Amino acid sequence: MNLQDSKLRAAPLVVALVALVGVQIGCQKMAFWRSKPQEMHSASDVPASQGTVRVTAADNGNNQVSIRVKHLAPPSKMAPGSTVYVVWFRPVDGDNQNVGALVLDNDLEGSLDTLTPHQRFQISITPEPNGQAASPTNEPVFTYQVESNK
Repeated sequence: MNLQDSKLRAAPLVVALVALVGVQIGCQKMAFWRSKPQEMHSASDVPASQGTVRVTAADNGNNQVSIRVKHLAPPSKMAPGSTVYVVWFRPVDGDNQNVGALVLDNDLEGSLDTLTPHQRFQISITPEPNGQAASPTNEPVFTYQVESNK
């Protein structure tokens, strides 16, 4: 048997190995995409409220973050003068970033969907006087630490 024959016999094995590795990587990504919503940590003064966060891989290395809350008191009940809840992301070694307002409906439910390039960051939700707050002025009603492994 010569070297050329060895290469021809090995070619199908190499193709099969590459395909197997591709399937494994695809399955890992699919598991990441199907991640279940994780329960956020609520402050002790909002015991009836519920909050979840789901972080999934998005395009260009970003993370899609979906936040849902239920049974959350109106912001003015949590902090006088507050009109809205603001969602903050604080990356490791970074400052809080206002990523949007979480407005409650008549059923005291709210949601926010956004993208972030961060892989490790803390999410917090605070009652604020307006949605353009530059930094949190009140204690968070929810927090969650994200440790994404992409």
